Amino acid sequence: MSGFATRPPRIGILWRDPAGTPRPAASRKLDPLFDALDRQGADVEPLPFEDHRIDEVRARVSRLEGLLIFVNPIQDGVNRGGVDALAREAATGGVFVSADPAVITKIGTKAVLYATRDLGWGSDTELYRSPADFAARFPDRLRRCGRLVVKQGRGNGGDGVWKVQLVERADHVSRETEVRVQDARRRDGTASRSTLGGFLDHCSGCFAWSGVIVDQAFQERLAEGMLRCYFSHDEVVGFCHQWPRGLLDFDPATPPPDPPPSVMEGPDVPRYQALRRLAEDSWVPEMAERLELARDELPVIWDADFLYGPKDSAGADRFVLCEINVSAVWPFPPMAVETVAANAIARATQRRTP
Repeated sequence: MSGFATRPPRIGILWRDPAGTPRPAASRKLDPLFDALDRQGADVEPLPFEDHRIDEVRARVSRLEGLLIFVNPIQDGVNRGGVDALAREAATGGVFVSADPAVITKIGTKAVLYATRDLGWGSDTELYRSPADFAARFPDRLRRCGRLVVKQGRGNGGDGVWKVQLVERADHVSRETEVRVQDARRRDGTASRSTLGGFLDHCSGCFAWSGVIVDQAFQERLAEGMLRCYFSHDEVVGFCHQWPRGLLDFDPATPPPDPPPSVMEGPDVPRYQALRRLAEDSWVPEMAERLELARDELPVIWDADFLYGPKDSAGADRFVLCEINVSAVWPFPPMAVETVAANAIARATQRRTP
């Protein structure tokens, strides 16, 4: 590494692209990050990835100081097991990786909802570590709650997220009990009927890939949307009010009107400052301490999705953590790109020294 201090850090940007195109083809959403890194003096290397090219990509990664990864947990019919193995090798070899698989394990799976359930953003949440554990404890929890949102440990785009509701409340729930199951990947308000045993069996395969399943209390204000809060390390760098429809109750024959467009906004938008203060001053530092993460171990770009919870006694909004995304946070607010680039360069520069 001699000469590193006199040359720019080499930073790779990796995304899944079966075509192997030299720059992202999906609306070129990563172009602003390439450009910001260029402006700030980094030597940027595009790394289109597919599993069958892993040896080629590994050789290129070994020559980098930094690696930024934008690959979903499940994408194009495959999971990111190969990407995670590559990233672990790179981190072990001294490359700064964002997001590092070790950090993803702590904050980028649904298990974080259980680990931080008693923080200010938490909600009534349970965690299951095996099909047997899920089959043993979930039926009685559903009996008590009547309706729950079930989430596999890793996924994206609503994959592995269901709203499960008893068709009729009862004092006893068994595998034969009828349930209504709504798949978050659907956006049309439809649901299927199943026995609880059938649903439990369907979920048994989730553990092999995603490790755990969690359930959460359903948030009654879901129709009011979701606030996506973007971070670089522990700093809020933007917001986006989104409108998920997958778990809403509505008649498919008479769907609700289309929601307003989702617009990415900067961190200083007045109506989101209460959430920003809570996130920066309390929730993120508390999460980092709970999970034994230093500030600069947090990814250079990540986001937390918040649903509106029950209002407090003064009528102010409460916010409930829905999930944390770290695997492929793009696009992100354009006004955040210079901060993300600067933090990536700083981390890459610190990670490898001459």
